[in-house]
Amino acid sequence: MCLAVEKLSYYCAGVSTTYAASFLGSYPILLFGNKSQKGKYLPEIASGKKLCAFALTEPQAGSDAFAIKTTAKKQGDYYILNGMKQWITNGGIADIYIVIAMTDASKGARGASAFIVERGDPGFSVGKKEKKLGLKASVTTELFFNDCEIPADRLLAREGMGFIVALKTLDYARCGAGAQAL
Repeated sequence: MCLAVEKLSYYCAGVSTTYAASFLGSYPILLFGNKSQKGKYLPEIASGKKLCAFALTEPQAGSDAFAIKTTAKKQGDYYILNGMKQWITNGGIADIYIVIAMTDASKGARGASAFIVERGDPGFSVGKKEKKLGLKASVTTELFFNDCEIPADRLLAREGMGFIVALKTLDYARCGAGAQAL
């Protein structure tokens, strides 16, 4: 990934950002997905047929990930997501989104969980595209979840591991930022 990001960045940082962000979105599946999730999503991501996005940031949370407000409540065989994410790279063009949401806010950091959301899921929509000064080849948008129904089998790891998923993912992705700068 780093070699590809470095080479792409030499010619266009915006294109390399799209590529790197798709890796960022795929890491949670690679690191925490079960056999079924890996088999369903990773081959199409690796082949380039599908793009990913990683959705953690919210307007009120900014760099304070522990302040997220997006919720996920289990109802039968589904989780119902409500909230919004902002400044999401590949928003609107990704096919697969990793979304961090609170399943039990009373548990603080241990109350967040990670979910696989697919473009087209009921209740999922894309908001405005950000007007950026640079990296215009990379799309950044808002994401909205309005009673968004996610099958329960798209929970990554288990409930309460959302911030562990997020932090491990960001650890793996940091080298991509260095490759881009190089």
